[in-house]
Amino acid sequence: MLLSSHGQILSQPAFWMFMISLILILVHIILLIVTIVEWLSTCYWGGENRNLKYSKLMTIANNLGIENKTLPPQNKLNFFSWLVYQKKARDYYTPYVRTIGEIEGDTWEAKKKVKSDSIPRYFYGVLFSKPPLSDILATKDSADPFIMVANQTVTQGKAKIYNRVIHYRSKEFEFPKCEVDPAVELIDKISPNPDDINFISDKDFSKKFDLTGEDQAKIRALFNNDVRNIMVENPDWNWKFYNNSILIKYNIKRKTINEMNDIKSALGELSRLHNKLKTTDITTLPSKKEIRDDTPEEIIEKKLYYKRMTTFGCLLSCGTFLTLLGSFMLFGFVVRLDPVFLLQGFFLGLIGILLLRYGKSEWKRNKKLKADGKVKKTDATSSN
Repeated sequence: MLLSSHGQILSQPAFWMFMISLILILVHIILLIVTIVEWLSTCYWGGENRNLKYSKLMTIANNLGIENKTLPPQNKLNFFSWLVYQKKARDYYTPYVRTIGEIEGDTWEAKKKVKSDSIPRYFYGVLFSKPPLSDILATKDSADPFIMVANQTVTQGKAKIYNRVIHYRSKEFEFPKCEVDPAVELIDKISPNPDDINFISDKDFSKKFDLTGEDQAKIRALFNNDVRNIMVENPDWNWKFYNNSILIKYNIKRKTINEMNDIKSALGELSRLHNKLKTTDITTLPSKKEIRDDTPEEIIEKKLYYKRMTTFGCLLSCGTFLTLLGSFMLFGFVVRLDPVFLLQGFFLGLIGILLLRYGKSEWKRNKKLKADGKVKKTDATSSN
C-alpha cells in the first residue's frame, strides 16, 4: 500500500509542478546572490581604481588627440539603479561590438541589436549579456581615417583572454577580404593550411604568418614588401582586412591591460602602415605567371613524411574506434530507449566522423606529395 501510495504521489501533476517551481525559486535565489555580489564589487569595491583608470583613459585620449568614448563609471548606486546602468552600458557598447563582429565574421556579434527595456533584461543581462568590449578610445565617427582602440574580453571555458583591439577605417581604400595570423610552427609542419598564401621572395613572412583569403591576386598586390615588413616586426599581432577596414588584435596580460602603455606605439605602427598603403598600387595585379613563380612548392623530408603519416594514421584509428563506439551506443538506445545512450552515441559518432574526414584528407594529400616526387630523403624544405 505504501509503494502504491508513493507511486500515486509521484505520478500526480501537482507534485511535479511543485518540484519544478521549487527548483526555479532556488535557481533564482542563487542568481540573485551572485548578482548582489556583482553589484557590490562593481559599485562599492574598488571604486577608486575605476575612477583612476577612467582618468588615465582621458589623459591618453587627450595626448593622442582622440576622444574617450568609454562609459563613465558609476559608484555607490543602489541595486535597482545599478541594474538600469548595466543595461545602459550593454546598449551603449552594442554598436561597437556589432562593427567588430562584422569584420571578424562573427555572425552572433554582427547581428546584435539594442534591445528594449524589460525587467528580465535588466536582471538576466547582468550575468549573461556582458559586452566583450570596454575602454574605448576613438576619433569622431565622421573622421577619415577613423581609428578606435578598445579592450576585448574573450571567454574560453573557465579562462578569460584579454586582447587589445584596434579598428582602422578609411574611405580611401578598398581591401580584399583576408586575414593574417601568427603561424604555429608545429601545426604548420604536420598539417599546413592548403589555403595559406606564401612567398618565395619572402620566406621570413611566410614562416611567421598564415595569410588566407579568396582573391589571391589582390592580396599579393596589397601585401607588398613594405606592408609585410611591418607585420614581421609585430609577430604576435592578428590582422583582418575587410572592405575599407583593418582590424588589429593582440593579446594583453591581465595585470598589464589597464596600464595602456602599448597603445601609443601600436598607433605609431598603424600610422606607418597607413603611409605605406597610400603609396601601394592595389589596382595593378600580378599575372598568373608571377603568382606561380612566387608560390613555393611543398617539398618535405622523408622523416617529416613518416611523422605525418603516423599522426594521421592514429587519427584514422581513433576516428574509426569512436565511430564504432558511437554506433554501438545508438544501438543501445534503440534497444533500451535510454536517452543517455542517444546523447553519448551522437557525440562520440560526430567526433569520430570529423576525425575520419580530417585524417583521410591529410593522408591522401601527403600520399599525393610522395607520388609527385615531393618527398625527399634529405635537405628538403617546406613552403609552410
